[in-house]
Amino acid sequence: MGTGFDERLAETNQLLSLVSIRIRGKRLSIRGTFPPKPGDGSHAKSYEISAGKPATFAGLRMAFAIAQEMESQLIKEKFDWTPYLKGKQKPSETVGEWVEKFTDHHWNNTKQTPSTLNSWHKDYELKFRHLPLDEPLSLELLKRIILERSDPGTRSRQGYAMAFRLLAEFAELVGADDLKEMGKGYSASRSVNPRDLPSDRLIAAARKKFQSYGWVWLYDALCVYGLRPHEAFVVHTDRLGQEPAVLEVPEETKTGQHTAFPIPADFWEFDVQNYQIPSIKIEGRNNNQLGMSLSQRFRQLEVGFTPYDLRHCYARRGFEFGFPPDFLAKSMGHSLDTHLTKYRAWWGEQPYLKVYQEVMRRRS
Repeated sequence: MGTGFDERLAETNQLLSLVSIRIRGKRLSIRGTFPPKPGDGSHAKSYEISAGKPATFAGLRMAFAIAQEMESQLIKEKFDWTPYLKGKQKPSETVGEWVEKFTDHHWNNTKQTPSTLNSWHKDYELKFRHLPLDEPLSLELLKRIILERSDPGTRSRQGYAMAFRLLAEFAELVGADDLKEMGKGYSASRSVNPRDLPSDRLIAAARKKFQSYGWVWLYDALCVYGLRPHEAFVVHTDRLGQEPAVLEVPEETKTGQHTAFPIPADFWEFDVQNYQIPSIKIEGRNNNQLGMSLSQRFRQLEVGFTPYDLRHCYARRGFEFGFPPDFLAKSMGHSLDTHLTKYRAWWGEQPYLKVYQEVMRRRS
């Protein structure tokens, strides 16, 4: 810039008290201390904002008018960032807009299958429903909803924190890691009581509550094969007539294809050979909806335990019979680490006592 322009710029800045006009390349910008940008913390800080004007005498006059307006807003404590944010910096105006963008991004990068649709529904959709979609997205808002909707150290708190953290990171909110900290403290292995699981004799007695054969078959399949509730509706039964009579869990389920092996209690007379399921809607329903059908039936009949308890009992029974944990993990369709850290937490002392007694019996 020529000396004449530099002098005019210095004179113009003498007329301003809270901000100053600066030259950046061939353009003008305005520097000052402003309230934080959306998602940039909670304290005022120094920013340099493009005036959008060229470094000319005419551009300086227009930049001066913009600077005066900024000062007026700062004095009145009504500064608005909206006109000055461009491109990626410009925030969506509502939570609903960010949720919509996050949803589109998720499905642009994730193939839609019954399993992924079910996971989206449980992990994100149900959580996002509690957000005020018409309010601006902020870290403070997300924290408030987490605190209102969940208790510390619970699975619910962990779920809300995970879903909202990913939304915050997608929106590039500063401090998104704070939400990760809020979700800490939950452990599935510490949240259960092994004494709540039914014994194999209680499982046999509860079977009598089911009158319709289709529901009886589902019950038997859960008991004998340790299936997840929704898997019982979609398993392939082609190998039931073979030895061993296994069920094939298809690829579309929670953890993909795996072969489930039967481990019945010695005194059971459960019949899994004649496959039949109740006449309920299956097509188009996700894993969670199918599983809820069984859970609702258990509650209606006052069974006294949940369908998922039968899966944990399968793992406990397999351990008592001497099956190695990697075999049980493979049959149940989860990792060995999950089997050792989560499922064994449900068993309590009794299964270990039985295994100890059996080993000592063989030694004697």
